[in-house]
Amino acid sequence: EASLLLHTVGAVMKMDPLTNLQVAVKNNIDVFYFSCLYPINILFLEEGKLDRQIFLATWKDIPNENEVQFQIKDCHLSADAVTDKLFNNNIFTVAKRNVEGQDMLYQSLKLSNGIWVLAELRIQPGNPNYT
Repeated sequence: EASLLLHTVGAVMKMDPLTNLQVAVKNNIDVFYFSCLYPINILFLEEGKLDRQIFLATWKDIPNENEVQFQIKDCHLSADAVTDKLFNNNIFTVAKRNVEGQDMLYQSLKLSNGIWVLAELRIQPGNPNYT
């Protein structure tokens, strides 16, 4: 077994899928090339929780064209279980509120390249699809 140090600085190549890592290892015999997929949460930093006021100010400054919406299907977790699971992967719940029976979770995470990601997760009890 061997391990290699992974640095996240320098030029960035767009990969498909995004979590595809291309590796070249050179030794005294030859150069070996391979690729592997990695879990994206290894890029999430432990200091990714924004202060609530900074989150709100930043959220308001995000242009509409930068927003992306996804649906997470077939997820049967409560809002608290989701919060715990995300926290364990360095995705932090900044605020939580209930709107018309739906739990709204507001999350932040920071990528290893310094980019912040803000998210809103809508969970409706009894509905396994989250937005």
